[in-house]
Amino acid sequence: MSFSYSRETVFTTTVLDLPQLYTRPTASELLQTLQLLAIKPPSWNHESGQQKNQSLNQVSEEGIPKYLTGIVASKLSWVDEDWREEIWETASKRLSERSGRTAFPSVSRTFVIPNPSAKTSIAINLHEPSLTSDNLGHKTWVASYLLAKRLPTLLPYLPSLNSPGRNSILEKGLPSPNLAPKILELGAGTGLVGIAAAALFSVHVHLTDLPVILPNLLANTSRNAGLISGDNGGEMSSGVLDWSDLPLDDGQNSLQKTEIILAADPLYSPLHPGWLVDAIERFLQRGEMARVVVELPLRDAYIPEVEVFKKKMIARGFNLLVNGKEVGYDDWGDGGRDGQGMAEVSCWWGVWGWT
Repeated sequence: MSFSYSRETVFTTTVLDLPQLYTRPTASELLQTLQLLAIKPPSWNHESGQQKNQSLNQVSEEGIPKYLTGIVASKLSWVDEDWREEIWETASKRLSERSGRTAFPSVSRTFVIPNPSAKTSIAINLHEPSLTSDNLGHKTWVASYLLAKRLPTLLPYLPSLNSPGRNSILEKGLPSPNLAPKILELGAGTGLVGIAAAALFSVHVHLTDLPVILPNLLANTSRNAGLISGDNGGEMSSGVLDWSDLPLDDGQNSLQKTEIILAADPLYSPLHPGWLVDAIERFLQRGEMARVVVELPLRDAYIPEVEVFKKKMIARGFNLLVNGKEVGYDDWGDGGRDGQGMAEVSCWWGVWGWT
């Protein structure tokens, strides 16, 4: 089977155009068809049309799950035994890709983050293990993507990153260990925000999350180490930080206070707002240059947690310096080739300082 196309032509194929089992297609034909039916995880770059143009061969989803189920259920008696397992396994993977984000297999995807100061962009490649309800940090959420893109625009509100001496050093492309404050990310998940901060700001960023999330977080910082090496001056480290069991502030803990704390989409329980504010108060330096930058999705189920977080921040002596709302797209949907289960998500972002 062969699908040929030009750069200008988009073909829409139906399930009836695919090799039918009653015709006894070869192993090569079946595997080529299953490759055509693969659904790649999106990186949410809708503005550039990235999702729309990922494939010029478009197959209508109608009838595809049944087609794939037929392959899995077939004995494939006419196919060489050496190829049957691969065909069954690939067809099963295509089915899982159409069963919603929680059924999606482990994936790697690339997020493009603009870097206005360099008039270019950085491409951050992240691995996401298969998602379970207990390990939500294994998914890159849209709030992280939006905050990573917003970081360069927040420089005017981050005085510790915006000093004249530091700016002159960055313009010359030289590392600045004495002027670069350390940034702490809370609930880093797959690491998108922290990696972007290290690459964009040429600073040391320490990314933290729970023990079950840490192995994948370490793997992602390692695979993106090249973005901050050389003359850039950035640095990344990762470690465990459980907000429900914070270390004592007795000078014995290796994790020191920082001038900037980042957090994206960290609220999934009524307990989280209080724990998060406790962690912020514990690890943010006192002083007029200290900042907290957060981005929170406005999901109906967790809007009360967002409001509680804001009230607790004010009660602990923080002042909201600048904030706003924006819209992004997430793949926490029902799967499917049409739009790939993308859902519009409104998010609130804010920059806080001590009163």
